[in-house]
Amino acid sequence: MAYNKLAKKQMPIKLARKAMLNGLVIRGYAKDKNFLTEAMVKKLREHSKHHTIKHMRSMVYKMEKGMTFSQAHQATMKKYGK
Repeated sequence: MAYNKLAKKQMPIKLARKAMLNGLVIRGYAKDKNFLTEAMVKKLREHSKHHTIKHMRSMVYKMEKGMTFSQAHQATMKKYGK
């Protein structure tokens, strides 16, 4: 029983780390590689825990075109969802 409780507690941590994109992947979505600042990448990495790769690509593309983070998120949610 103790083993099952321990395994259940560790499992979400591993999945959360695996699901989070790294900065190189996020920068790879942008056509202009120097466009994203470190702060933007950090915010997008945290955001990627809760959203799909398709969602993240769309957001980066929209931000590159001049939208803010919130505007890009709302437009992407309308088009792709989570």
